[in-house]
Amino acid sequence: MRNTLLLILLTCNLFVGAQSFSLPEGKAVLVYSLPKTQLNIEVVTEKITQQPGMFYRYSERYLATNNVITQEKASYRLKSVKVTTSAVADQKRTFSIQPGSNSQLSKISVNSQGILCGVNVPVQVDKSQLQMAVLAQKENTKSESLLPLGEEYMMAGSEAKLAEGAAKQIYRIRESRLGLLTADGDKLPADGASMKSMLDGMTKMEKELTELFVGKTNIEEKTEMVRMTPDSVINNQVLFRFSVLRGLVAADDLSGMPYYVSLKPTTIAVTPADPKSKPDKAGLYYILPATTQVQISDGVNTSFAGEFLMPQFGKLVPLSEDLLRQKNLKVTIDSHTGRLLSIE
Repeated sequence: MRNTLLLILLTCNLFVGAQSFSLPEGKAVLVYSLPKTQLNIEVVTEKITQQPGMFYRYSERYLATNNVITQEKASYRLKSVKVTTSAVADQKRTFSIQPGSNSQLSKISVNSQGILCGVNVPVQVDKSQLQMAVLAQKENTKSESLLPLGEEYMMAGSEAKLAEGAAKQIYRIRESRLGLLTADGDKLPADGASMKSMLDGMTKMEKELTELFVGKTNIEEKTEMVRMTPDSVINNQVLFRFSVLRGLVAADDLSGMPYYVSLKPTTIAVTPADPKSKPDKAGLYYILPATTQVQISDGVNTSFAGEFLMPQFGKLVPLSEDLLRQKNLKVTIDSHTGRLLSIE
């Protein structure tokens, strides 16, 4: 019985507390957020796969080369690092306002994220929003086509005999191509398009046959996105790690070499207000964004260096409530940086 009574009293207290946050009738509350910058780091890697050819043991005998792939292996290479930015709502700089009867604040514009765009202006579309998917080439499948060899070699049942036939076919293709290029033959293609088609076909066949001896190298490109939304200055923080054997790995995966990110915002010089003057009541806020240097490196070599305007490191500036009482007032604010663009 006692527990039940305590539960009823607690429920009543919660109900009363919730009612205390209700808004007075006729007092509309508008909420807007100022932006902060999200860094979108696009990391492009290459996966290099090497596959030995089925006749690699006979490459020196028939093709006079020992520069061949003898075992299957895969490795990764970091190709490039690029950085772009997009704006997200800053929860620490989210404000609620109650427009008065003569105020233009009832006509503020916010985008789909609730970021302030201005007063009496159309909503801005943030073109910097990225929808980046992981892109990868399809892996090359092994060709199941038969070797272009005669009955003598195909019926031999010996790998060495097949290798000999493939090597002889390579030399025949080279001789035929040389004959076309030097016009040394009785029957030549009728036009340049036919000539090109024949040469391309010969080159493709020669490449496929040669890969049976020297092996094949496939290069697969992959693009991955690392996103971060910093709230403070960063000095050599591990952004991600890169492994030659596994590619891009997480920042806490010690199997890869670390890549560091540093952010250095510049100090914004603002003229201080006269301490004797009475400060105006703020009706709206905007931001003076800070120019921020972004650098990504492995500790020795720099992969990316650039500058961006980042509002989270900037100064919050009030816009006078008296100014916002003027009729037909238009205030334009950049939804990407929070900067005041114009007042009309």
